[in-house]
Amino acid sequence: MEEHGTVKGRRRHIFVWKALRPLARLICWIKFGFTSEVSRVRGPFLLVSNHVTNWDPILVACSIPEQTYFVTSEHLLRAGLGGKLVGWLQSPIPRQKSGNAATTVLTMMRYLRRGLNVCVFPEGNRTWDGVTAEFLPSIAKLARTSGAALVTYKLTGGYFASPRWAGNSIRRGKMHGAAVRVYSPEELRAMTPQEINGHIVSDLYEDAYERQRKDPVRFEGKALAEHMERLLFLCPRCGRMHTLQSRDDTVRCWKCGFSFRYLPTGFLSGEDIPFDNLRDWTRWQKGEIVRLCDEADDKPIFTDTDVRADTVVSGSGTKLLGRGDMRLFRDRLELPGASLPAGDITGVSLMGPQDLYISAGDTHYVVRSGTVHCMVKYLTALSHLNGGVHYGE
Repeated sequence: MEEHGTVKGRRRHIFVWKALRPLARLICWIKFGFTSEVSRVRGPFLLVSNHVTNWDPILVACSIPEQTYFVTSEHLLRAGLGGKLVGWLQSPIPRQKSGNAATTVLTMMRYLRRGLNVCVFPEGNRTWDGVTAEFLPSIAKLARTSGAALVTYKLTGGYFASPRWAGNSIRRGKMHGAAVRVYSPEELRAMTPQEINGHIVSDLYEDAYERQRKDPVRFEGKALAEHMERLLFLCPRCGRMHTLQSRDDTVRCWKCGFSFRYLPTGFLSGEDIPFDNLRDWTRWQKGEIVRLCDEADDKPIFTDTDVRADTVVSGSGTKLLGRGDMRLFRDRLELPGASLPAGDITGVSLMGPQDLYISAGDTHYVVRSGTVHCMVKYLTALSHLNGGVHYGE
């Protein structure tokens, strides 16, 4: 990846960045109604942004004239010809999904100290409920010691334009991106890592539903509610799991008949519905997951059928472990072909809407399925059962 003190293909990366930015701005406006404010910040800089869509690196690039290297999941770079093309065009800095980030941080530091620009989405994953998630404070230490400037960047409107649970579905409305603040190296050195982290948290924080209540925007598209089962798996009326089914703009429980509509504004509408938004529903559901974990005794907490489990072979792909059912118990996670003690799990995260990545020390697994599953529930459950696990949504 690196040669002669810089990055292999550096000239190509700069040329591609400059050539494609005008086209990217046009495409993003057509697809999302996206507008951006161009920042004239000069590098080297570390840019941190909230994470709302799969298009975020392209959206951020619309505001930044100087070529910038993005931190991205290693999984993306292993995704066939598309991953190889992304690697050739821009050489992103790889990050092992659910694994240790130390190597990634060291690479970022080398790039910054060599005068290159780096962008990272510190949440590590896209938001599920429209609220900016917590992130590890190590990003503040990196910003302070790198000798580079720190740029905080914020995207708004993206949660409703491309809900994570909806997969590749895009709804056109209004999106915007802009740098919030630029912190010079001198300013950073005068602050503690805790103070820097506080500024990053404040600058990046976004509550999509709070903004939408104040200034409603319609996000138009087709089948607005489809695949919401990837996020919601508990019926609030009858309490049963995996009974909610989506079609077009409606979600219905096939057991008790409870139903609601997902509106173009992102709010929910229905008779006796306990929540009018997915943020509050998700918070309630997380509390219920904790209760289910505490009351499970020796019975399965969750069971998901028709899944495929693979071991991840870094740099070369995955190897089939087995096919069948996945079950979570209080003391273990049973995969097709493997049983992982809960105490041995060191990391768990999601790629896209439902590919579950699990780390147990230096061994990494991925669980996938061709049918719709709510895999995000495992993150909440495992973080409750094993307080030492690092997880990302």
